[in-house]
Amino acid sequence: MKRLYLIRHAEAEFMGRGRGDHGRVLTDEGHAQARHLGELLADAHITVVLHSTADRATQTAQGMGLSADLRPVEELYNAGTMGLLSVVADLEDAVEVAALVAHAPGVPALVDELAGPDPDPHAAASVLHHYPTATVAGIEFSGSWADLDGSRLFWAARG
Repeated sequence: MKRLYLIRHAEAEFMGRGRGDHGRVLTDEGHAQARHLGELLADAHITVVLHSTADRATQTAQGMGLSADLRPVEELYNAGTMGLLSVVADLEDAVEVAALVAHAPGVPALVDELAGPDPDPHAAASVLHHYPTATVAGIEFSGSWADLDGSRLFWAARG
């Protein structure tokens, strides 16, 4: 069984202050949320964190403080479900547990798509109708990263 943790970046400033949307950075609350996400995921055995190159997603990935390989991926910036799945599909099959830090609406839509027919009820109640910043959902599945066979939402939390 493989696991994928899908994370919407932590709280960011509303405007990029001359840096545009890509340059929006985390607020003080966002930095605290990123640390809390790291605490929640500390025992998840994540070895790779794929993250958008937007400053807020990079800061979230770094701020979690996980001892994982951080991989910035330009294609994750504002990607929809197909774009997110394409990036995940490129993971090496030797990777058992990975995380992805990106944006709404792509991350919430992908969680909805991968929740499966029998998601954990508590996790589903937490994320399938509202997905605020610093929210993480755990998806487990068999097979390769390219097909995510039998995916199921097994856990969710907010940082």
